[in-house]
Amino acid sequence: MLQSAEPDAKPSVAARRQLASVDLGSNSFRLLVVDVEASSAGEQLRLVDQIKEVVRLGAGLDQQQMLSLPAQKRALQTLARFGERLRGFDRDSVRAVATNTFRVARNRESFLRKASRALGYPIEVIAGREEARLIYLGATRSLPLDNRARLIVDIGGGSTECIVGVGQEPKRRESLQMGCVSLTRDYFADGRITRQAMREARLHCRELLAAQVRAFRRIGWDEVVGTSGTAKALWQVGQAELGVDEITPESLARTEELVLSAGAVSALRIRGLKPEREPVFCAGLAIMQAVVEEFQIERIAYCDSALREGILYDLLGRAAGSDRREITVSNLVERYRLDDAHGRQVAAVARELLAQLLPQEADPQALQLLEWAARIREIGSFIAHGDAHKHGHYIIANADLPGFSGVEQHRLAMLVLGQSGGLGKLRGADPGLWPLVLCLRLAVILQRRRDGRVTPIRLRPRSGGWTLELDRKWAAVHPLTDQSLAREVALWRESAVVGDVDYRLV
Repeated sequence: MLQSAEPDAKPSVAARRQLASVDLGSNSFRLLVVDVEASSAGEQLRLVDQIKEVVRLGAGLDQQQMLSLPAQKRALQTLARFGERLRGFDRDSVRAVATNTFRVARNRESFLRKASRALGYPIEVIAGREEARLIYLGATRSLPLDNRARLIVDIGGGSTECIVGVGQEPKRRESLQMGCVSLTRDYFADGRITRQAMREARLHCRELLAAQVRAFRRIGWDEVVGTSGTAKALWQVGQAELGVDEITPESLARTEELVLSAGAVSALRIRGLKPEREPVFCAGLAIMQAVVEEFQIERIAYCDSALREGILYDLLGRAAGSDRREITVSNLVERYRLDDAHGRQVAAVARELLAQLLPQEADPQALQLLEWAARIREIGSFIAHGDAHKHGHYIIANADLPGFSGVEQHRLAMLVLGQSGGLGKLRGADPGLWPLVLCLRLAVILQRRRDGRVTPIRLRPRSGGWTLELDRKWAAVHPLTDQSLAREVALWRESAVVGDVDYRLV
């Protein structure tokens, strides 16, 4: 659980370490800044600052799923304000994630570039299941540390995440295309609140949930926890209007009667309901009713930690060497019975070549991505050895990879695709990916014998290109490797994607 900073707690600037998370939701944007403090129980997060702005980005999607200019303007203005608060933070200390609206917007790429510039930090568009994982991480870190099975429900602006797990380990994660902003647009656009609209909205949500219930019930749960804005609003209304401290079928039914008696969003006067929540409250209520009915839930407790806290705990884990992405890669290696010793040998050679090629620019994140690609590059052989790189690309591009952002997953899949064969299939790839592809391909050639031996080779950058140098005497007794390297260099020379290339025996 995040702790509030004490008024008299003033750690020195030198000793202070801060992290920040930015949650770009479909309804609101949130910024959270925390201090990382050492304690006997490990590193703890202490709240320093938080900013929330209602943007309603999801309401700016038209029927063609294009994000309107007014919605973009609201978002960019908010991000510029967040960016001012984050000035001076190291890049590795800030993580910004975008959720459902960014996932579905057809013009997201151009807007994402503007949004990242406004914030001053990269923005990751995360998949629904990755969002669910982070929500579960944030919520469970704020709940008692035990091995109870929990169902966590997070109703957002554009999607609803349902996660069931035991202790801090999620067992099933689903993200459903129903959120309080999108449902408002579909069922309450005119501002009227009718029994028919509530019923139709609820039935729509039940249809989406019905396909998931059996799988969740097989795992089971001891308690249900609601997180984020809709759950908080329903909990607060229940306290203020009904005198209850949990969300129950009865409290939801009585809350529905309150909104129906108002008849219109503009006439809502419900104790405990904040004005900024009123426009999307009925849709959120309908979603929660559907969840309760489909899962046959008797009571839901509210938890005030969710995605933004999960981002911070995930960021803290990466800094401490407990990176969820590393666990995901290791799980893939085990599940597909890959030769991890060989994969790590290829990774070591590829990393060394990249350090030679880009001695001043070798980004730690690029090195890490290169290592992961080397370790799982043979995953496509699980389907067939022929065109294994293409099969591997398909698996990685479409798999559920906890911890990886959409961009990271795409880059990883492209590296697996580019490990062999022609280079034309990578046309249009991110320019920053080409050096990684080059080093991975060379490493695969050099480790073909799978013996881990070091090859006397040097990759030298030069003006306008690079030169691959191989010891002449070594090449004379390794003609296959010599021939393979010469052919590889010829491919790169023909493609001209990384400038002029040369191969020399020295």
